[in-house]
Amino acid sequence: MRQKRKNHIIQYALFTLLGGFAAGNLAQALEGYYTEEEVRTYNTSSERNRDNAYTRKSWYAGDRMRKEEPWPGITIARFDLEAIYVLSQQWKTYNEFKTDDLAQTSAEMLQTLGFKDQNGKVTYPEDLYLRTEATKMIGAWQCYQVITNPKYRRPETPYAIFWYCKDVGFPSSVYIEQLRQLFGNSPETNGLFDRLLKFEGYPVRTETHGPGDSNIITSLIKIEKRKNIDPALFEIPSGYKLESEQSGPGPIRNP
Repeated sequence: MRQKRKNHIIQYALFTLLGGFAAGNLAQALEGYYTEEEVRTYNTSSERNRDNAYTRKSWYAGDRMRKEEPWPGITIARFDLEAIYVLSQQWKTYNEFKTDDLAQTSAEMLQTLGFKDQNGKVTYPEDLYLRTEATKMIGAWQCYQVITNPKYRRPETPYAIFWYCKDVGFPSSVYIEQLRQLFGNSPETNGLFDRLLKFEGYPVRTETHGPGDSNIITSLIKIEKRKNIDPALFEIPSGYKLESEQSGPGPIRNP
């Protein structure tokens, strides 16, 4: 179960990378942003034609992050403690993961988005992502399109369609820097993120397709800058029990 949750965190973060990731001012611990996103998942196969939509709520305050959604439930990232906590509200339990452990797993997953040269080194082509001439209004935002270059699409890896807006207020460098803390400062992380930093603005919507017949569309609905984010949001509530012991930083709790 723990390995499944760890893999889900990385897969979730990877699709978050392909679907936008906001972050607050890193210099102000409890000033940051609150966002709501509509997340739609669906399958194109006639045998597995399942369509599901839900709202993801997120809080970002410096080196702290909280996300609430149906699965995995509540995720709290405490980069100051180098720890990620996944809470089960149903069972009043939580899992704890060290960011170093997640970074090692994520480097392996990020390699699938790159290409190996003749020496076996993973690289990311300069033109891995392309801006097209297409534009679209999404909510209140005028967006332009960025896609995975068709010549690099492979059946075993996801490809993405981004809709960037320059006027949302989140420079790509900010949310990517937060992701670096989760994925780790590896060549795989830096190589891929450098390709995404070429585009100005914030991806209001991302359509992630594959592998197989799975699809995810993530759309920004609301964004608010907040100066008084409750620090308790980034702590484990009283009464929650650790599902299994792991070395690393101790749990953070409400008094």
